[in-house]
Amino acid sequence: MDRELRFKKFLKKMEDCEGCPMRSYGEPVFSGNILQEIMIIGYEPESHNFSIDSKLIAKASSLLTLYETEVKYGAYITYLYRCSLIIHGELTDEAKKRCKRYLEEEFDIVKPKYLIVYDERVLKELVQDYERVVNSDTQPVECNVFDRKVEIYFIR
Repeated sequence: MDRELRFKKFLKKMEDCEGCPMRSYGEPVFSGNILQEIMIIGYEPESHNFSIDSKLIAKASSLLTLYETEVKYGAYITYLYRCSLIIHGELTDEAKKRCKRYLEEEFDIVKPKYLIVYDERVLKELVQDYERVVNSDTQPVECNVFDRKVEIYFIR
């Protein structure tokens, strides 16, 4: 099955977050080009309040030293947790597990080559040796995320 079809099925599941009890708090947030090699993962939607047109993508593209034409269609932006924790406080353990499963499915669909992370909490959840990424003097740092090798850029 091709990536676009898989993504359409994923979007259908996300319409109701597959019955998650926290779904009534608002829409799940994720956007961008699934065919892009760049994935940006935030902690939760309100953690840094950026949009797809933010300066973060420009910084990411300069970090990656990619030509403007390679990034002009944008990156795929998603979050570890879909609900705004500012609005509803802590997520239930069940909601956290569900969100992580959704992220793993997104990761498998997008198949990013580069991962941009701006929140250390995301690294703690996704990378076994996250301190190696946080403390690295050089970027990117190659790591396994969901059994896939990616180049991680950590933006402080």
